[in-house]
Amino acid sequence: MMAKKTQVTKATKAEIEELPFDMSADMGAGMEGADSDSFAIPFLVVLQKMSPQCDEGQPGYLEDAKPGMLFNTVTGELYDGKEGVLFLPCAFQRRYILWGPRGSGNSFMGEYLPSEVEEMKRDGRLKEVEGRLYAPDERGEVNEKRSPRMVDTRSHFGLVVNGSNVTPVVMPLRSTQIKKSKQLMSMLQGVKINGKTPPTWANQIRITTVAEANDEGSWHGVRFQPEGFVQSRELYEAGREFYKAITKGEVKVDYAKSDGEET
Repeated sequence: MMAKKTQVTKATKAEIEELPFDMSADMGAGMEGADSDSFAIPFLVVLQKMSPQCDEGQPGYLEDAKPGMLFNTVTGELYDGKEGVLFLPCAFQRRYILWGPRGSGNSFMGEYLPSEVEEMKRDGRLKEVEGRLYAPDERGEVNEKRSPRMVDTRSHFGLVVNGSNVTPVVMPLRSTQIKKSKQLMSMLQGVKINGKTPPTWANQIRITTVAEANDEGSWHGVRFQPEGFVQSRELYEAGREFYKAITKGEVKVDYAKSDGEET
């Protein structure tokens, strides 16, 4: 099931042959001033009961959206959670995101490396309360409802393959989903070819969603299932190019456009 979307797709050979004019001399024109801040990398997220896409009274509501679906925040695509999407994992980053107090619109307050967070814990700029990190006030006190919170976030960058459409995305996992991130990383590390670990984008991973619950409530989480190696050289090379762009810092994640709620 798909929502209305805006998406750039690859022109087929037939479409190219049907063009009434030759545009080859102008390829790429109009993008000269663009840099990494000019593009929005989509988030691939799991919709929950309280997601605005599922709430008819919220801006961004989508008629076809249901809890448990996967959602592309830029193209507006919806994917059935049971069927899932095919994903080529290209890179991984671990960051800590500082979010404003609950009820403040989950305002983004900064992005930190794990080493920076360890230093902040040592000098008292962060305090742990019941397993969660908060920024204390000027008196060194923490109020769980009013203090900014620091959230461990594991971001998986990759390509979503949907027929002939290939879309770069980032899936940030936090809270209860960190264990899923660890499972995926272990899965990728365990793949061997002649005793060596192939590049992660050589793997095809099916992302689906599952219902989960604990004493605090219920939600939908992700499940990663391997589906063998990529069979297309074109896809493999696309994965490699995306990996290079991420490692060179050419891809910027705007966490301010992500919601700060912990699943």
